[in-house]
Amino acid sequence: MHLDSANLEDVKKIQTSSIFKGITTNPTILVKEKCNRQTAINRILELTDKQVFVQTVGFSYEEILADARMLLAMFGKEKIAIKIPAHEAGINVIDTLKKEDKTIQILGTAIYSADQAIAAALAGADFVAPYVNRMSTANIDPFKEIAGMRHFFDKKALKTQIMAASFKHSGQVMQAYESGADTVTIPYEIYLQMTNKVLAVEAIRVFNKDATLYEK
Repeated sequence: MHLDSANLEDVKKIQTSSIFKGITTNPTILVKEKCNRQTAINRILELTDKQVFVQTVGFSYEEILADARMLLAMFGKEKIAIKIPAHEAGINVIDTLKKEDKTIQILGTAIYSADQAIAAALAGADFVAPYVNRMSTANIDPFKEIAGMRHFFDKKALKTQIMAASFKHSGQVMQAYESGADTVTIPYEIYLQMTNKVLAVEAIRVFNKDATLYEK
């Protein structure tokens, strides 16, 4: 599981957790922190030794490749993984970077279909990120697409991991896992939905109240 946030308070909450393996960001997440990308990522890196995923900016092959190289020079491949949008130009960048250095960790992002994820995986992506809720709102069955990715990756013995992203509620997280996702990236609010169930919290309060009855 990964944290989908650049909020420093959220990063602090998961720093000692073995549940969260890394932190994913994108330009929309970073803009909420009201600072530029370099400053936001540096602040996260100062707080954590977990892997931090940073997304490239640009649309053309040349723009994305130049930005990816700048990010790697700025932060180092030991500290960050590169998120690259998985359209034609982005997939070609994945292919180029992996030919240059197979140790660079790359996530193909903005995935809306199994065939798109397969292309990114064949180019060498270490992770692909299908957008669960965004697919759902576009009348695409995200869980069918994830199952299709899983089937192909397993059949071809590809090591690419499916990191499901874009969730509205915790039920979608469970469905993503059940459909074949290896991991997910979620806001901390979704993690609280997974753990602080109303009935569970109420039961704990009753237990704690009862525990005091004979402790006087």
